[in-house]
Amino acid sequence: MLGSVAIVVSLIVVGACTKEGPPGKDGVDGKDGEPGINGTDGTATCGVCHDNSEGVEIKIAQWEKSYHAMGGHNFENATGCAPCHTSQGFKEVVNTDTSATLAAIVDPANINCYTCHKIHDTYAVGDWELRKTTPMTFWLTGTTVDLGKGNLCVQCHQPRKSYQIPDVNNPEGIYTVTSTRFGPHHGGQGAILTGDAMYLVGGGYTNSSHAGIEDACVTCHMADPIGYTAGGHSFNMYDDYKGEYNVAGCTGCHSEDEAIEAIEALHPEIEALLAELGTLLEAAGIYNPAGTSGYAVKGDYPNKIAGAYWNWISIEEDRSLGVHNPKFVKRILEKSIESLQ
Repeated sequence: MLGSVAIVVSLIVVGACTKEGPPGKDGVDGKDGEPGINGTDGTATCGVCHDNSEGVEIKIAQWEKSYHAMGGHNFENATGCAPCHTSQGFKEVVNTDTSATLAAIVDPANINCYTCHKIHDTYAVGDWELRKTTPMTFWLTGTTVDLGKGNLCVQCHQPRKSYQIPDVNNPEGIYTVTSTRFGPHHGGQGAILTGDAMYLVGGGYTNSSHAGIEDACVTCHMADPIGYTAGGHSFNMYDDYKGEYNVAGCTGCHSEDEAIEAIEALHPEIEALLAELGTLLEAAGIYNPAGTSGYAVKGDYPNKIAGAYWNWISIEEDRSLGVHNPKFVKRILEKSIESLQ
């Protein structure tokens, strides 16, 4: 028994006092595993847009000659202004289907590539897609129009909701003009093109064939460009450098000569009608030609006077001198003049 205890104690003592020796040499490395599946090249999709065709460079150069680049007033970043004066505001209201942003836009950007196209949303060819192509319902009248790719344009190029159109069914009723900027606001071309949002005094109104052009604004304003200054992403119809119209978008229906002759005949006719109506409105006291922030004179007026002014300022601000809708524009100016004589 004592012998067994001695052996156990001896083993414990020996075990406790034994030190580990130095580690041996590392063994030979094992074989490499099988290669994994190659990942996607991080820059592969960049070439969809940033290739060596110079396409992006050309479009940027054209855009730099546009009013979107130079005259967007992107400092107008308040909630009611931002949807059309800032890129961020435009994208917000397209997604929310409203006419105002939730808050003023901080660090507003002007109207640029990201505004109209889904740039860098997917980093694929889908980035060229337009942000809106579905039919557009005008904010002021609730009229829905479908202009194809032009639906994107009339998201902004439409009358605002700041003022209501005078009541054409009550011509002697009183309308109170509360601002020198009374009217549909700038850039209501979509309404002129479609014959909407106007004081429709009298009758006999029809739209010109321009209202039915496929993709509307895009077909004419983005036709094959003249350099950087007209057509394409400049959106301009007149080449200031060469002093000529870009009628590339007209030749689907007209010859170049026919288109130019029609424009040059229409412009002075509409200018004369605008001048005649302006004279009547000035005599009625509602129009101040020397106005700076706006041309309207605040006050109470019969609906027929306020309505005639609405038509005048709408066509003046359209800036096409009738080209967007020749038959309609000529007729409404003539009927507005008759209503005040």
